[in-house]
Amino acid sequence: MGRQNPHPRKRRRRPAGNNRDPPNPKTDREDDMKRFFQPIAAGLATALLALTPVIGHADGMPEKTLSISTSGKGGAWFAVGTRVIREVEKANPGLVTQVQTGGGLTNLRKIQAGQADIGMTFAFAAPMAYEGIAPFKEKHDKLTYLGVLFPGYLQIVTKKSANITKFEDLFDKRISAGKIGWGGELMFRLMLDTYGMDYDKIRAKGGVINHIGTAQATQMMRDGNLDAIISGGSPPSHPKFAELSLTTPIDLLAVDGAGLDKIFAKYPSFVESTMPKAPYKGVDGGFRAIGGAVILVAKKDLSDEAAYSIVKSFYEGLDGIKADMKQLKEATFKAALSGNKGLPVHPGAAKYYKEKGLM
Repeated sequence: MGRQNPHPRKRRRRPAGNNRDPPNPKTDREDDMKRFFQPIAAGLATALLALTPVIGHADGMPEKTLSISTSGKGGAWFAVGTRVIREVEKANPGLVTQVQTGGGLTNLRKIQAGQADIGMTFAFAAPMAYEGIAPFKEKHDKLTYLGVLFPGYLQIVTKKSANITKFEDLFDKRISAGKIGWGGELMFRLMLDTYGMDYDKIRAKGGVINHIGTAQATQMMRDGNLDAIISGGSPPSHPKFAELSLTTPIDLLAVDGAGLDKIFAKYPSFVESTMPKAPYKGVDGGFRAIGGAVILVAKKDLSDEAAYSIVKSFYEGLDGIKADMKQLKEATFKAALSGNKGLPVHPGAAKYYKEKGLM
C-alpha cells in the first residue's frame, strides 16, 4: 500500500442556504417563459378536449357508437342496412358502428328494449308495435320514425316444377315461411287467416312449414327439398333469389284479384303495388301484389343530432347508393314520410324534413 498523507486537505463546504449556482441570465429568462406559458398551454389543452366530440363527428353527433338491426346475413335488408350506416360513418369520422341481424318484428322489440339504436321494419308493423296490437303484447312507446328506405313487396317464390299457380296450391306444399319475428312470416300468417287457414291446417293437409333463413331456404329449394319461400318486404332484386334463379327455374306467385281484395279489406295497412317486371331470370313479374314500405325507426332517446345526421346522410347520398345497390333503385326522398302509419317522427329527422320543405 502507498503512504497516506498525514495532512489531508479539507474540502470547503458552502454555507447553508447558499446552494444556488451563480446567476445565469439566459436560464432565468427560460424559467420565466415556462412559468408564463404553462397555464396557457393547460388552458388550450382543456379547450381542445372539450371540442373533441365536435371535431371527431362532422355532424355534431354526441354518440360515439351507433347500432342498426337488420335481418339475416346475406339478405337484402342486411346489405341495405350496412350501406345506410356506412353513409352515416362518412359524415361522422370516428363513429363506431355495428350491423346486427334481426327481423322486421324483432327489430322493433330490440329498439324498445334498448338493444339497438335504429332498425329496419315494415310500415304496417311499426304502428302495431307502437299500439301494442297482436302479435305485440305491450305498447312499444320508445319507437320513433326516421324515414322510408325502399318500397317492398311480399314475394312468394315458387319452384316451377311444383306447379303452384294459385295461393290455395300452397296448402299442401313444403314452405319456408321465414323465421319467427320476421315481418314476412307475419304477413303470410295474416294472409292464411284471410283464407281460413293456419299452419296446423297446412300440416293436416300434408304440408310442411319451415322457419328458416333465406340462405338456407334457397339452398333447400335448390336441393329439391322445398316448394315455396315467403319473403316479405324485399326489393324485387333479392340477391339470394337472383342467385337461385341462375341454377333453378323459379317463379313468383301472383295472388288472384279476389284474394287480394279480401286481404286489403281486412288489413288496410297493407299497400297495393305492382311487382316490377322481370325481377329474376325467367320470371315475368308485372302483376298486382301486396306491397309495404320498408322503413327506418329509431329509439326515442337517440339524440336529435344523430337522427338528423342519419336521414341527411342517407337521402343526400341516395344517388350514389342507388348506383351501387339496385335494391334501392325505387327509393326517393319525396317518399320519405309516406311509410309513417302512426309513429311520432323523431325531432331530429323532423328538423331535416322541415329544412327541405317536406314537412
